[in-house]
Amino acid sequence: MNKTSNEFLPFQGVRVLDMSQGLAGPYAAEMLVMMGASVIKVEPPQGDWGRVMGVGLNGQTSLSAPVNWGKRAICVDARQEAGRKVLHRFVEQSDVVLESFRPGILDKIGLGFDVLQKLRPGIVLGSISGFGSAGPNASRPGSDSILQAATGMASMNQDADGKPRRVGMLAVDMIAGLYAGFALAAAISEQRQSASSPGRHLELSLLGAASAFQATPMLESFLQNGVRNRPVTVPSGNFATLDGEIAVVCLRNEMFRSLAEVLGHPEWAEDPRFADNAARQDNAEAINSLLEKIFLTQPRDHWIEKLNETGVLCGPMNSYQDLIEDPQVQYLGLLPMVNHEVLGSFPMPRMPGSQIDPRTLCAAPALGGQTRELLIEAGFDAAEINELLRNNVCIQSSGQSI
Repeated sequence: MNKTSNEFLPFQGVRVLDMSQGLAGPYAAEMLVMMGASVIKVEPPQGDWGRVMGVGLNGQTSLSAPVNWGKRAICVDARQEAGRKVLHRFVEQSDVVLESFRPGILDKIGLGFDVLQKLRPGIVLGSISGFGSAGPNASRPGSDSILQAATGMASMNQDADGKPRRVGMLAVDMIAGLYAGFALAAAISEQRQSASSPGRHLELSLLGAASAFQATPMLESFLQNGVRNRPVTVPSGNFATLDGEIAVVCLRNEMFRSLAEVLGHPEWAEDPRFADNAARQDNAEAINSLLEKIFLTQPRDHWIEKLNETGVLCGPMNSYQDLIEDPQVQYLGLLPMVNHEVLGSFPMPRMPGSQIDPRTLCAAPALGGQTRELLIEAGFDAAEINELLRNNVCIQSSGQSI
């Protein structure tokens, strides 16, 4: 990748060894890819468990492909002494190592932070766990659903009957990846400022990430003694129209007056029940019932056009296909279509702040897809490589499913 004066590739030249699995760690490493870093994905013979989760085929899934785009992959059996020596060689040539093993596992396979520092002084190690590296729950396995339950996220997202429900995506994993990517970027910046940098071991947990992300609803709950809070503003919600749903939000009284005028009922603004946001909160059922009946009389686009003209916040309730076809999304180039030999053509969101077009990167690799190529680059000779492959210390992809 050649850098020009107009390109923003702040981590070009940074070498990352991504030994993490699933979503959180790989997504953090993917953020570095999108800022120009060179990332090698290291997997055991059984592969990253993300390769068998979600919709997909032959070890390429909806969970794994987007967070491993632009990486090259090597398969190493770290249970063998020869495999650990291979990883030592790669550590010596890396600036960052990222892992998501349970606490203590990295030390067991001879790759603890002390060892890494000796192999590569100044190295940055990022460790992501479910509940942290110490404490009464440190050894517990953690998953997205478990952490949504444990951190109050499911309770915050309760349904109309007050029943907790998980957010319908791997939100905690993605959030943890974002925090980890930010922390790694800061550590890389420190590393680059000084040739004598001592290195950093950054420890992040899904527990900590999910807790930090919910600072606002947590404070709301604290201030209201745990009582379920009312909507911040009313009316605010989704409404059915003649041919689809729209989201409508009135943040200020002026917006509500504009909404009332568009709907042909300017007198609502003078109604004591709806005079200000506090009154509308007390009478939310009444105002929402009135809105529901009127919105059903016209198509979705009619209401969106009329409300946008008056400054009322509104928008369509889109499917993913609607989003892909949205004119603004297309104008900004937010979802370019990429091609993959297994998954075919699909939209790959551009990372905000990155100038890298995912279409210019190599596709998400197969398990051990570049094993031989990477061993050559690391300095192993042909005889060594053949022995490593023959003894299944390292595995080169055969294109078969895992």
